[in-house]
Amino acid sequence: MDQLEQGQASVLAMAEAAQRSQAMLRSILDSTIDGILVDNIAGRIFTSNRRFRDLWQVPDALDWQADGAALVRHVESQLEQAAPFLRARAHAPHGHRERRDVLHLRDGRVVEQYVRSMQLGNEQARLWTFRDISERSQMERREHTRRQVLEMLATGAPLERVLESVVLSVQADHPAMLCSILLLDENRHRLVLGAAPSLPAFFNVSSHGHDLDTLQGVHGIAAQALRDGQRVIVGDLHAVADVQETMELAWRAQLQSCWAEPVRGGSGKLLGVLMAYHRQPTLPGAAHLARLSEAAHLAGMAIEQAQVALALRAGEARFRSLYDHAPVALWEQDWSAVRAALDALEQAGVRDLGAHFQAHPDALQRLAGLVRIIDANGAALAQVRANESDQRRGALGLAQNFDASALPRFGDALLALASGAHLYECESSFVRLDGAARQNELSLLVMPGHADSLDFVMVSSLDITERKRMNAELLQLATTDFLTGLPNRRHFMAALENEHARLQREMASCASVLMLDIDHFKRVNDEYGHAVGDTVLRHLGALMCQALRKVDVPGRVGGEEFAILLPGTDLAAAAVFAERLRRRVAESSLTTDGGILITITVSIGMAAMAGTDADCDAVLARADGALYRAKRGGRNRIEQNDGGSDGVLSKFMAQ
Repeated sequence: MDQLEQGQASVLAMAEAAQRSQAMLRSILDSTIDGILVDNIAGRIFTSNRRFRDLWQVPDALDWQADGAALVRHVESQLEQAAPFLRARAHAPHGHRERRDVLHLRDGRVVEQYVRSMQLGNEQARLWTFRDISERSQMERREHTRRQVLEMLATGAPLERVLESVVLSVQADHPAMLCSILLLDENRHRLVLGAAPSLPAFFNVSSHGHDLDTLQGVHGIAAQALRDGQRVIVGDLHAVADVQETMELAWRAQLQSCWAEPVRGGSGKLLGVLMAYHRQPTLPGAAHLARLSEAAHLAGMAIEQAQVALALRAGEARFRSLYDHAPVALWEQDWSAVRAALDALEQAGVRDLGAHFQAHPDALQRLAGLVRIIDANGAALAQVRANESDQRRGALGLAQNFDASALPRFGDALLALASGAHLYECESSFVRLDGAARQNELSLLVMPGHADSLDFVMVSSLDITERKRMNAELLQLATTDFLTGLPNRRHFMAALENEHARLQREMASCASVLMLDIDHFKRVNDEYGHAVGDTVLRHLGALMCQALRKVDVPGRVGGEEFAILLPGTDLAAAAVFAERLRRRVAESSLTTDGGILITITVSIGMAAMAGTDADCDAVLARADGALYRAKRGGRNRIEQNDGGSDGVLSKFMAQ
């Protein structure tokens, strides 16, 4: 009877521990920044976290556990194009591979989707990860479109082409949109068609050249936005009951909703309106409005640039106004002395200028000193922390485009322009007058008629220091495990694939892979808490880094599971390394902040990597199998797998 009661108490204790673990796991899942969903191939949904439900706006009334198809339909209904999501459901990745897709939502958001296989007990499941990358995508699209517009403006492209590029970029981001840009004429009383590449011709003609006060129906919405100088949103044209008889054009063009975004110049002057139409009644999301605002800004810049181009032909005074108030940093430079110096080198018998500059780097420094800064606009002066007084006294130089470390880029630009190129683009670094080192993006344009003398070179400069910093931080976040500082699974798998490709090219070379697992790690978490468990993980990561060469690649590939790639190392050498690491871990105890002394051990599985493997997953499977044998064989030991049916037991193991 006592034994029965003890057994019942033990079962209850185990149940309570399981409930605590489950609650803890749920808390962790709900605190992540990514939306997480777990299902199986048949579509049965096991669980999801709070971020997933918030991201996809899943209503509380939706019983997805009883009807997984209802949740799929709910997600599908929010997508502009559901094909990537549906393909991922139909074709699950195998092994350690993962599938990545980018999903575009109807409300304008962009979500990055990852799917990978996982094992839940005896059942094969899938882990879905969703991350909202709308802000990052908007930044990338804005930068790409901005560069494209600036390039077209710099090369003198017609305004119609520039505006069409702006419209097409918006439509590419949001396939459900049809857009147009309508301009105010010189007298500011009539609308003139600027660009509408995807709308019917009859619809475009009906708005062109008409007085604002006479426009009705859907075109009257554009007129209203211009008269009020404010955004106008009509989510359902059918709901505008008092003007139904004037909506015939909209019905013929199969348009159901309309948004109007005023286009302004840099001074705030109204220049036109950007129209966005939909074939279904719909209201814009925050991402839609941000995208339209960006496009309207670029259109305003393009329109102003075109207007200034006309002013250039009218006289130098209007050119000066454009130059000084352009939103882009512009430099007028004279490279004619550099051109003459290059001619002198060629006459002296120098045939390969590139090789000459590599052999004589001081020659580039001398040539850089020959470039004359003729003029710089207000944006350029602000970029380098200068003023007109600095410009007049000659304080500006080529270092404000190419500093000493960027002279090789200057050499490349020089060779390109001297060879007849009219446009050259590159990334560089420069020094502001206050001494700060910055990074920039340069476009060097040789003005027409000056290709031989290089005496009129226009340089546009964009400070990309902050963008570079943000990209570096994003790369760090994407490739590094936040807890240990080691490469994360994605980064480690990329390194593994690169090594596999190298072995396929160099069949005589070798490499080995180690899989490490902390013995009884769950006991550490259960006895001391997850904070101590995290300390143990960091401790092991530090010990691994101390033992590695520069070419070795460590990684955290699971909870307490780590891996190491040893390029150029055969199994014998890898065994020596693994044993040294095993001993180091076993002999290195740590003391927590609470004074707890903890000693851990690791089990290690090793396998040789070969170019003949079908993919890099094969070596991971072998190393994982060896690790399993090490755990099963008593832990704190090393097993190696040479690809045979049973593997080979390492001589190195705990005594």
